[in-house]
Order: sequence, then structure tokens, then C-alpha cells
Amino acid sequence: MNKKMTIALVLAAASSLIWADETTDQLKAQIQKVEKRVDGLEKGSKQTQDATIELKKQLGDLAASGKVQQQKLTEMSSKIAALEGKQTALGGSLDQLSRDTEQKTQTIDETITTRSKWYGAAIAFLLLLLGGCYWYLRRRNDASEQSLSAQVKSAMDTVRSTEEKIAKSDTALADSLFEILNKLKVQEMSAVANGQAKPAEADHHLPLKLADEIHRMRKRLASLPEDTKGLTPLQKSLERLESELAEQGYEIVDHTGMAYTENLSVKARFVPSDDLGPDQKIISKVVVPQVNYKGVMIRMADIEVSIGS
Repeated sequence: MNKKMTIALVLAAASSLIWADETTDQLKAQIQKVEKRVDGLEKGSKQTQDATIELKKQLGDLAASGKVQQQKLTEMSSKIAALEGKQTALGGSLDQLSRDTEQKTQTIDETITTRSKWYGAAIAFLLLLLGGCYWYLRRRNDASEQSLSAQVKSAMDTVRSTEEKIAKSDTALADSLFEILNKLKVQEMSAVANGQAKPAEADHHLPLKLADEIHRMRKRLASLPEDTKGLTPLQKSLERLESELAEQGYEIVDHTGMAYTENLSVKARFVPSDDLGPDQKIISKVVVPQVNYKGVMIRMADIEVSIGS
């Protein structure tokens, strides 16, 4: 208000000095400009006062915040001091623990060294014991192998000797049968020469027995090793016996290995086999061979047939 009055007085003095030179309108215009400037100054002054109040308020807040920060710093310092104390105590504990650990480690090392010596001695003793056992068992095994080899050789020699005896006995049997068959043939020829009439029906009893023996010896001949002594004489004796039977009109039919068909006149037994394909039928065994006399069957074969599954 004092500023307004001062300004008004100044304006009044000025207006009295230049009253003669200016008109009333010019004075009004100048007064309006001055009033505007005064209003602007008042607004600026008010803004300055408001800014000053705001700054004081911020300063108060900063002072309060500084107190809080100072309090927090004090608390943090206390905590840091407590942590430093704990760290110091922990360092002492760690030093003690390190000393205890070092002492225990030394004790353990000494114990391990002592035990290692004992273990080494025990292992060496065990190795020597195992070596001795191995040497003893090896010698015993060598002796057993030699004994087993001798036993196997003896058994093989016995088998070979038995096979040779079988071949010799079969050869002797074939020769005996041939002689018997030959004697019967001579007797028949002598009877015919003396005018005796032949029987109306031939007696097939002996030829059938001979056919069975020939079939049996053939199967045994096939089972003997090729290097068996006496196989060649036996083969020749059988061929001679078969030839003599053939001269008298007898034929031995062996169906082994033939495919089985329904039109065969045989006594058949069927056995499943995994070695054959489906619907495949093979005569795998001849129990009794078929015998023909002058082209006519006088005895039916008894066979075994393997059937594929």
C-alpha cells in the first residue's frame, strides 16, 4: 500500500510538471501503463514470496530427512561394529579350527601310513598265497588234463576197437549167410537134378530173414566212421549177399529219404518235424524194408514219416 501511495505522489508531481505539454488522454495512458507495471511487480513479489516459502519448507524437509539419515547411519554403524566383532570372533574360531584340523590330519596321516604298511604286508602275503595256490592248482589241472586225455584216448581206442569188431562180426555174419544161401541153392539144384519136383509155393522165410539182416547191417555200416577197419570187406560181403538174393528173384526196397505219397503200400507212422516245410512229408526211417519176389511185393515196409509243421 505504501508503494502505491509513493507511486501516486510521484505521478502527481510529474503530472503537475508536464501538465502544460501533455493532454489528459496521454496522462491516462501513462497512468494505465504504470498501473500495469505495478500489478506486474506485485505479482512478481508475490511469486517471489511463495517461492521463498516453498524453499523454506524444502529446507525444513531436508533438515528432517537429514536427521532420519543420520539416525540410519548411526544404526548402520552399530550394526557394522557388531558384525566386525562377530568377524573377529569367527576369525579366532577359524584359526582354532585350522589348528585342530591340521592336528587331526597329521594324526590321520600317521594312522593311514601305519595301516598302509600293514595292508601292504597283508596284500603281499595274499599274493604269495594266491600264487602258490595257482601253481598247485595248475600242476593238478595239468595232471588231471593228462589223465583225462589218457582216459579219452583210451575210450576212443575202445570205441574204435568195438567198431572194428562190429565190422568184422558183420562181415563174418554176411559170409556165413552167403554160404547158407549158397548151400540151399545147391541143394535145390541137386533135388531138381534127381528128379524131385519143386514146391508149388516158394518158401520166403529164409530170404526175408536175410533181407532184415542185410538192412540192419546197412544201417550200422552207414553209422560207422569211414576210416574204420573192415568196412571194405563188409561192403563187399553185403553186395555179394544182395546179388545172390537178386539171382533168386528177391529185391530189397529201401524207402529212406523218399517223399511220402498216399499211394505207397506201406505201414506208416507220422512224426512232426521242425526241419521240414509245411505239407512236406519225408520217409525218415525204415523199420522193416519192403521185399519183392520176382517183381511182386511179398512183404510190406514198416516206415516212419516226418511231417513239416
